[in-house]
Amino acid sequence: MVTTVTSLDNPTVKYIRALGKRRERQKERAFVVEGVRLLGEALNAGATPRMVLIARELLGEGEAQDRLLIRLTELREGVGRHMRLLEVTPQVLRGVSETETPQGIVATFAFPERQEPAAGTPLIAVADGVRDPGNLGTMLRTALGAGATAFYTTPATVDLYNPKVVRAAMGAHFRLALRSNVGWEALDAALDGCDAVWGAEADGETVYSAADWSAPAALIVGNEDRGLSPEGRARCTGTLAIPLGGGLESLNVAIASAIVLFEAARQRRERAG
Repeated sequence: MVTTVTSLDNPTVKYIRALGKRRERQKERAFVVEGVRLLGEALNAGATPRMVLIARELLGEGEAQDRLLIRLTELREGVGRHMRLLEVTPQVLRGVSETETPQGIVATFAFPERQEPAAGTPLIAVADGVRDPGNLGTMLRTALGAGATAFYTTPATVDLYNPKVVRAAMGAHFRLALRSNVGWEALDAALDGCDAVWGAEADGETVYSAADWSAPAALIVGNEDRGLSPEGRARCTGTLAIPLGGGLESLNVAIASAIVLFEAARQRRERAG
C-alpha cells in the first residue's frame, strides 16, 4: 500500500461516508463492512471488497490482523484495479466508522443479493415489517444457521444493509440467498413453491413444534409491535404459536424466529438421518 489518506474531504472517504444513508446504498448497490472478524467472514464466503481503508494505529497487532492483511494484499494483487486498498489516519477511519470504537478497518462491498435460493428442500424466511436493525441482523444469522434456503424482506422492513443489521448478522449477508425490499406480488412466486406458509403470531392456531417442516415451507415474521401485516397474513396457510410460561404474552421477533427455524432444522435432520 502506497497511498495514505489524511483528509475527510478525500473522494473515496466521502463516498464511503455517503453509504451510511440508505438512499446512497440503494443507488450504489453497495454497503459498508467494519472490523477484522466481519471482513474475514466476507472473504471466507468468497466476496471481494471494492475498497478497503486501514488505520494501522487502530487496527493493532495480532495473528488475526496479520492474516487479514496478507489475504487482502494477495487479493488486491489478483483482482487489480477492481479493488482499492488504502491506508488512512485514525481520524479518517473514525470519520467513516459507524461504531464507537472502530477496529481500524472498513471496507465496501457490492450487494451480494442472489435471486436463486440455495439447493435443498425450500425453507424460506420472510421479514414482514421488522423495524429493529439488531432483530433483523439476528434473524439473518439465525436463518443461515438453521439452514434456510432464502431470506426476503418486504418494503416495510428496515434496510437489509443498515450498518447495525450488517454487524448483527455477522457475515450472513454473504452466505444466504437474499432479496430485499420485495413486494408481495413478487414474493408470491417464491411462496407458491411452498406446501405451507406459516405466520408467527402470539395467538397462533398451531404450536410451532406440531407443524410439519419436512416439506417445502416458509415462515413469515411480522413487525415487533403490530405483528403480521394484512398482506403477510393473507398469504399464510396457518399461524404458529410458541407456548410461554411466566405470564409472558410474546417473545422478541428474533428469538421467536430462531425457535421456529431451529425446530424446522431439527425435524429435517431427524428425517434425513
